[in-house]
Amino acid sequence: MPRQLLAGVARSDITPPLGIAHAGWGAQTHQRAAGVDLPLWATALALSDGEETVVIVDLDLIYLWDTEAPGAIRAVERATGLPASHIRLSYTHTHSGPVNGATWSSWVKDGSEMVPAYDAILEHHIAGVARQALATMRPARFAAGSGSARINVNRRFQRPEDGAVVCGRNWVGPVDPQVQVLRIDGTDGAPIAAVVNYACHPITVGPDCELITPDYPGVMKRVVESATGATCLFLQGATGDLGPIQGCARGGHAEYRRLGSILGHEASRVWWELEPRRRRERYAGTLESGSPLAIYEDEWLDDPDATLRVATRELRLPLKQFAPAAELAAATAAHVARLDQLRAEGGDLEAIRAETMLAKRAAMRADLAKRNEGQTHRTVTLQAFTIGDQVALPVVPGEPFCQIGLDVKAGSPFPHTLFAGYANVGWAYIPTADAYPFGGYEVEITPFAPEAAAMVVEGSLALLRDLASDGR
Repeated sequence: MPRQLLAGVARSDITPPLGIAHAGWGAQTHQRAAGVDLPLWATALALSDGEETVVIVDLDLIYLWDTEAPGAIRAVERATGLPASHIRLSYTHTHSGPVNGATWSSWVKDGSEMVPAYDAILEHHIAGVARQALATMRPARFAAGSGSARINVNRRFQRPEDGAVVCGRNWVGPVDPQVQVLRIDGTDGAPIAAVVNYACHPITVGPDCELITPDYPGVMKRVVESATGATCLFLQGATGDLGPIQGCARGGHAEYRRLGSILGHEASRVWWELEPRRRRERYAGTLESGSPLAIYEDEWLDDPDATLRVATRELRLPLKQFAPAAELAAATAAHVARLDQLRAEGGDLEAIRAETMLAKRAAMRADLAKRNEGQTHRTVTLQAFTIGDQVALPVVPGEPFCQIGLDVKAGSPFPHTLFAGYANVGWAYIPTADAYPFGGYEVEITPFAPEAAAMVVEGSLALLRDLASDGR
């Protein structure tokens, strides 16, 4: 017998205090957040079919890392009684939010003293909003569909002077313009949630902005909520090599509202075209008027099966080798010492900018080398939630390249597959094998060997096939 869907939503403001460390960019010269342009949110969606229950918490943050994310997930477990496999932390990946965790603080001193307290209270926000979403669950219906938005572009640009790959705009590279929308209404017809899945790095707001913003996903959510009355969540797609069509390097503060509005209006259009209550019309007669008018009556159809299924799968992804961790740590310390000296002496801003970049890059390499030293593989956990035979919500931790998402969606047995990265535990880029010969930032700092991407695709599809077969 088809199962009835239950759904509930909740939200908490997670905007950090002014002055917190603000370190999404290696080219920035500031350290502290000087203000808030738009608040940051934690938004939770709880779903149940009476037997299985899951909760997704959408966070306007760059990431929670493996030193902070497990504690947040445990807090949700305690607050809700759900196992970790049924809990998802989903990060919008905004680069103009606060620092989270100790990893990012090596090249930022001012404001880093505020981070531990913020991280500690953040756990309670996440747990509380998840618990509240469960408490508001009520009978619901769902429908899914898609549209298209061209606010993203492949960002792996080969600069003409030497062919080096930099973060720019590669108009002929792989890109995914699909906007996927899951609409959830109460059985009374009142809107509950709009879940939007799209792939684009939230780096519209660049290093010259000292304000906290949720970047374009935050604007998108506000536009959708204004247009539909539904609480909106964002699931960041396979965007490891995708960026915005405007902004990023300089002046992005003036662009993120425009791009978010474009995406939000397209998502709203799709939402309004979806009909969670299925119907079939039949001709019922003619009304004589100035011209004869056909009269139709609706025949209401049964709701589709809303059985929830949950599965996880561990993948052992092969690692490449970095230089020795001690060597990279020493290089980081040298850059940080030089940066501290420049700041203390009131050095030239361009010199500070250059040294910040070097310190950040060195710290990222050193951290990855330390985590992976002596290892040949890294275990990552794939996770998927499905609703009936219609909707799949698979995720991989880390930053998958666009083609990974395209391949999973193309091979999925579910007609609506909202593939996402940036979930549960912050991790690293997952480039496709064809990117490695060209190098570039993502390839330089990934810990993964070239064959990892294909393994993520096959592992994700195997997980989805298992879930689909369970429903037959």
